[in-house]
Amino acid sequence: MIKKIALLFSNLFEKPFSKEELIARRYQVITHLGAGGYGHSYLVYDLECKQKMVLKALRLHKRLTQSGRRNFELEKELLESIDHPGFPRYFAGGTYKNIPFYTMEFIEGMNFEQLIFSEGRKISEKKAFQIVNALLTPLEYLHNHKIIHRDIRIPNVITDGSNIRLIDLGLGRHFHQEIEVLSTRESQLRKEITYQADFYGLGHFLLFLLYSNFTFSNDTHEKSWEDELNISNPAKHIIRRLLQIEPAYENCAQIRAEIINSYLI
Repeated sequence: MIKKIALLFSNLFEKPFSKEELIARRYQVITHLGAGGYGHSYLVYDLECKQKMVLKALRLHKRLTQSGRRNFELEKELLESIDHPGFPRYFAGGTYKNIPFYTMEFIEGMNFEQLIFSEGRKISEKKAFQIVNALLTPLEYLHNHKIIHRDIRIPNVITDGSNIRLIDLGLGRHFHQEIEVLSTRESQLRKEITYQADFYGLGHFLLFLLYSNFTFSNDTHEKSWEDELNISNPAKHIIRRLLQIEPAYENCAQIRAEIINSYLI
C-alpha cells in the first residue's frame, strides 16, 4: 500500500526535465523518452563530448526510499561492469537538483514493442527464433558474469535491423543476491535471481513475437497459446521449456542447441 501511495504521489507531483534544460552544466535535454519503474529517460546532447546519449534519472518515489536509491546505484554498477556490444555503454554518473542520474550510449533503432504495436511488424516463426537466438548472445554474457537481467520484455530489446541489443538493468541482480518474496507464481518465476527467471521472460518475449502474426477472432472463449498459435511442435517444445511447463533449461547453450537443431540457424 505504501509503495502504491508513493507511486501515485510521484505521478501527480513529479515533473520531467524540460526540453533544452541543461543538466549538470553539461547535458542538454533533447526529448523525454519515457518513464519506467525506476527512472525517467531522456535523449540528451553532451556538450563536452559533442554527441547524443541517454540520461536516466531516478524517479521521485524511488528517491524517497533507501532501497530505491540503493537499487539505482546497483543498476549503474551493473551497467558500468558490462563490456559487450549487446548492451549500451555506460558513460558517467552524477546528481542534479539532488536527483541521481547516469548517462549511457544512445542506441539507434526501435524496440520490439514499437515494431509490433506501432509499426505493425509481422514476425514469422523462423524469424522469431532467429531473433531469440541472437538475444541469447548478450544474455549468455550476463549469465557468465553471474548477472540475472530479470526484465526481458519487448520494450527492452532493440534492433537496428541487423543487431539485437538488450537494455534496462533496473531489475538486474548478481546471482547471489536475495530479494523480497513475491506473491504469485508468475511473479516468482520472473523475479527469482536464477537463470530460469530470464528464460521465463524469454519465453514470453518469444510469444509476443509469434502473436504478431496472429489474427484475433470474435471468439470469446479463452484459449491457450498452444491452441491459438499455428506453430510447429519444436517451437511449442522450446516455449514450454522456457516457461517451465516442461523441465527448464539449465543454460543458454541448451536453448541455442535446440533452436539450431530445429531451425538450422
